[in-house]
Amino acid sequence: MKDYIDKSFMMNPLGEYFKWLRCKCTYQFKYWGNHLRIGYLTKLGNTTFGRYNTLGSNCVVLNCSLGDFSYINSFSFVLNTTMGRYCSVGPNVKIAPGKHPTSVFVSTHPVTFNNQANLVKNYCTEEKFKNYQPVTIGNDVWIGANAIIIDGIHIADGAIIAANSLVTRDVGPFEIVGGNPAKFIKKRFDDEQIRYLVDTEWWNQSEEWIQANISKFWDIENFVTPV
Repeated sequence: MKDYIDKSFMMNPLGEYFKWLRCKCTYQFKYWGNHLRIGYLTKLGNTTFGRYNTLGSNCVVLNCSLGDFSYINSFSFVLNTTMGRYCSVGPNVKIAPGKHPTSVFVSTHPVTFNNQANLVKNYCTEEKFKNYQPVTIGNDVWIGANAIIIDGIHIADGAIIAANSLVTRDVGPFEIVGGNPAKFIKKRFDDEQIRYLVDTEWWNQSEEWIQANISKFWDIENFVTPV
């Protein structure tokens, strides 16, 4: 039988603080030495980290994996996402927020097709529609503020998602997309330069290599020119 108790009556600022503190301590001790930073009141679950990851305040990050140096800004909601290295996620971004059926099923309301725990009453005792799909984000991807990326999307290495965009289709390597729905705007570099970046995969180089070659990162022409 479902629990009909309204648990919000039992929520209070002090209780929420201690739940966050427990979560923060659990993850930061687990990744001790990896320099993980978790912002105030951010909620985490079933998530793995690389090195030098930062999460802003009031985020929800569940069932995710973040590569080295990737960060998520405050008030973002990220579910079921595999994210590569050196990714930048702006504030108030929504990734894989969930799906509803748009055809075949008579209703779009989940009480008719899923037995979700967050529903007070439910007509269905089993899952008839998979309302989430994983999102894959490559390396060196920048996602602007307020962007929404729907379930099942693949965003390739080097892509940029403009602020306030709704991404409903896959995004190619080093493409810039924007709008609602997001459309191709341009490529960051020419095709030869993109091939070079894809082939060399600078994001997989050691921290020492990047530090030694950091001045090359300031101009694509300098980066792709052999010494």
